[in-house]
Amino acid sequence: MKNIVFAILEEENSNGKIIAKNLSKELNIPFYDKEIIELASKNSNITKNVFYTIEDWKINKIIPPFPVDFCIGFNIPCLIEYIPIQDKVFLEKSKAIKQLIQDKSCIIFCKASNYILRNYNNCIKVLIYAKDEDRLKNINANINLSLKSCKKILKKQDKKLSSYYGYYTCDNWDNKKSYDIFLNSSTLGVNNCVYILKSLYNNISKNL
Repeated sequence: MKNIVFAILEEENSNGKIIAKNLSKELNIPFYDKEIIELASKNSNITKNVFYTIEDWKINKIIPPFPVDFCIGFNIPCLIEYIPIQDKVFLEKSKAIKQLIQDKSCIIFCKASNYILRNYNNCIKVLIYAKDEDRLKNINANINLSLKSCKKILKKQDKKLSSYYGYYTCDNWDNKKSYDIFLNSSTLGVNNCVYILKSLYNNISKNL
C-alpha cells in the first residue's frame, strides 16, 4: 500500500494536537511533532533551542523571507550561506519532514506543513479550528487566569500564527485552498474528528 500522510495544523488551543495523537493511536502510524525538530537539528547541527525559539516566533522579522525554494530547485548551494537563520531553520524542518514521510504512513503536526507538502499527492492536509470560547477554556484549563488575561494570550497566539505562516508561505494560514479538509472541534468534538479522519484514511487506503 502506498503511504498516506496527514499534515495536521491547528488554530491555537483547538485540540488539534490531541486529535492528531489520538488518530495516530487509532491508525497505529507514527506521530511526528518534536521529532521533526530533533531530526532537523541533528542533520543541520543547529541547536534545538534555536528551532524552538523561531517556532515561538521570537525573532527579528525585519529581514524579508529568503527564496529558499529557489535555492533548492536550482541547486545553488553557495546561496545557503546567506540565508537568514529563521529561513535556514525552516529549510531544515522541511527537509526533515520530507525525510520522515518517505516510506511510511504517518502524521505530521507542524506549522506550515501543508505548504511544505503541497506538491505531495499522498498528503491529506487538515486544519483543526474551534470557537473562541472553547479555545479560551483550553487556555484557562492549563493556566488559571482571568478571562481578560486569557483573551490577551489568545490574541497574541493568533498574531504569532498569522505572522509565522504568512512569512514563510506569503499566504493566510486559514486559506481554504491550502487544505483538503477543515474540522471544527467545538462542533464535532475530539472523538468525531478522529473518527472522520480515520474513515477518510481507510477509504483512501482501499483505492490504492
